[in-house]
Amino acid sequence: MRQGMRVFAALLAAALLVGCGETENKAVKPETVSGLRVQKIELKNVPDELGAPGTVIAAATAQVAARAMGTVLQVAVKEGDAVRRGQLLAQLDERELVARKDAAHAGSQAAEAGVGQAQKAMAAAQANADVMQKTYDRYVYLKEQKSVSPQEFDEISAKQQAAQAQLEQAKAALQESQAGKDQAQAEAHVAESVASYARIVAPFDGRVVRRTVEPGSLVSPGVPLFVVEDTSRYQLQATLPTEALSFVKKGSVARVQLDAMTVKSLEGKVGEIEAGADPGSHTLNARIDLPRDVKVESGVFGRAYFALGEKQALVVPLDVIVARGQLRGIYVVDANGLVHWRVVTLGQSANGLVEVLSGAAAGDAVVLNPGVQELDGKKTAQIAARSEEKSS
Repeated sequence: MRQGMRVFAALLAAALLVGCGETENKAVKPETVSGLRVQKIELKNVPDELGAPGTVIAAATAQVAARAMGTVLQVAVKEGDAVRRGQLLAQLDERELVARKDAAHAGSQAAEAGVGQAQKAMAAAQANADVMQKTYDRYVYLKEQKSVSPQEFDEISAKQQAAQAQLEQAKAALQESQAGKDQAQAEAHVAESVASYARIVAPFDGRVVRRTVEPGSLVSPGVPLFVVEDTSRYQLQATLPTEALSFVKKGSVARVQLDAMTVKSLEGKVGEIEAGADPGSHTLNARIDLPRDVKVESGVFGRAYFALGEKQALVVPLDVIVARGQLRGIYVVDANGLVHWRVVTLGQSANGLVEVLSGAAAGDAVVLNPGVQELDGKKTAQIAARSEEKSS
């Protein structure tokens, strides 16, 4: 029995060996891809820069609010609309405001008429006072000549004093009327201005980026209804570390890379910078003026780079980078010509090159033209041909 088991085991082992050999013989050869350009990557001298993340903002942004309480009758613009300075954004119900304006104008006209009457009364009082003064002067002379009785002189003196008192009263009445007129005119001007508050207009040329009001809404003074930004000038608001204070100043030149522009860099200048860093985050903000001819929108993420000197770094062309979701990688070719996709960590990019921080080393052969095809596990035609020549 034992002898039979040994024979069976030997036969089974032989069968397994034969099966393994057949499996190895049937192994699938990797697919050969032609037309790939391969090049070894090396360390190069590249600019050493301080990078600062930031967001594109408009140089001027206004929150447009109502200046009077009222019901919105019309909203004349939508988000994204281009507007000109003074253009109507929304119209409020102006009936009550117009009624106040009309009442103020009527009060101003009445006050002006009152001034006219006071001027006439003063003119009459002035004329009467002048006559009485002359009469009084004559009676003073006659008194000296003892040609009038003391009683007659006292009567004229009393009349002259009464005329002067009436003149002073007329002057006071005229001043009061004039003050009333000035106040009424000021109220009329205020009412005129308040009546204009029914028209909510754009503060400058730009674009409506946000709208929070609809027709029929009751709005109150000071509550923002629109956000309008100036589209003629944009800035990158960047966050810099504290050590940047030693070399980044107003007017400093920065290389700006925006997400919306994957290759080309812009040149900007620091227009504004905080004088000191925040004690909590140890950072400070700087606004970098972007060129006026660049087409960009607020909210775009970007980075500003300030030159520090030079350094050695491993760089590859941006075209060799292959994205898989959130990962970035390159195709590396080994000594046997097999292509492997390798995840890399990227650094700064400039002039069509990007720094590789990890995932590759100097001397690695990378595929320069990966395109959109899947190359992982495949073989390059050039190295495959060489391998076949060596084996033959």
